[in-house]
Amino acid sequence: MTEQSAWLRQQIDQLANQQSKFTDRAFWLALKQVVAEQDRRSEQLGGEVDGRTWRPDRW
Repeated sequence: MTEQSAWLRQQIDQLANQQSKFTDRAFWLALKQVVAEQDRRSEQLGGEVDGRTWRPDRW
């Protein structure tokens, strides 16, 4: 998890806790899941780039 991602998740948690309506809170929690998934995929893609860099047979 990057520093920006951690900050964003913290901000989303604060916004979700401030919501009184269920639908608004659900939106922020769903957004938090999207951010987590994007962070995971970004990390995977970075690892794939590193792996391909060290394997000339996959260039």
